[in-house]
Amino acid sequence: MRGVALALGGGGVRGYAHLGVLTVLEEAGIPIRGLAGSSAGALAASAYAFGHKDPWKVHEAIFDEEMAKLSRSGGLRALSRLYRALRRPALAEPARVAEGLRALFGDALLEESPIPLALQAADLLTGEGVVLRRGPVWKAVLASMAIPGILPPVAWEGRLLVDGDVAEKVPVQAAKALFPKVVAVDVSNPPPQEAPRTALEAALLAGEASRRRLKELALQKADLVLSLDPPFPIDTFDHEKLPLVYALGKQRAQERLKEIQALSRVRLKDLLQALRPRG
Repeated sequence: MRGVALALGGGGVRGYAHLGVLTVLEEAGIPIRGLAGSSAGALAASAYAFGHKDPWKVHEAIFDEEMAKLSRSGGLRALSRLYRALRRPALAEPARVAEGLRALFGDALLEESPIPLALQAADLLTGEGVVLRRGPVWKAVLASMAIPGILPPVAWEGRLLVDGDVAEKVPVQAAKALFPKVVAVDVSNPPPQEAPRTALEAALLAGEASRRRLKELALQKADLVLSLDPPFPIDTFDHEKLPLVYALGKQRAQERLKEIQALSRVRLKDLLQALRPRG
């Protein structure tokens, strides 16, 4: 069967680049046989599968000013917000995001998706990766996007689920379960070039380095890796960069289009293997 599955990674506002990638593949006539997404990738995968392909409309549906302020906070304001966060379950309230996701997806279920969907989340208590294939789309996306400390965990069938990036930033394994040929789209920022200035920064960088290593191991299982490679770091909540990341996603897909087209074709040896009698 022609086509590819895509594993769409997390990255906040950088995740809108996924819709740019998908637009290019659609225009090139490459069949999308499955979509696996983590965090922002879960939003992009679900939005595209259910026909919401305009990044500005998706953004308008879920935009939360309180979360956007996180990219503009600095100095005493940042310390004030951190102090408040330590006294409550999460820094941001989930109501606005949940309301927007409900408006976007309504009562749609993952299992009803025209394109097979798999959304990556993580169990906060055990650290296990949890791949969601059934249930309300809006709630599954909310769970996959629930950045610990920013949004509260989402209760799901006896588990407390948080951001899929905790388990697998680019869900290649989940995509492979949907279709054997996988294009992984990594929208990570480039690694930092400056040494940490504080103990907190050092701790955060250490955690990020660990997640980066796990991501690289996951990407090795993909058939092709498409990296956003932004020209400068783009903050998770810097929504003013949406036009830039969307255009960059289209550009990166165009640059690798011939490779993706070659991967999407039916190879003779695969066809012969599929037709070979079993037993």
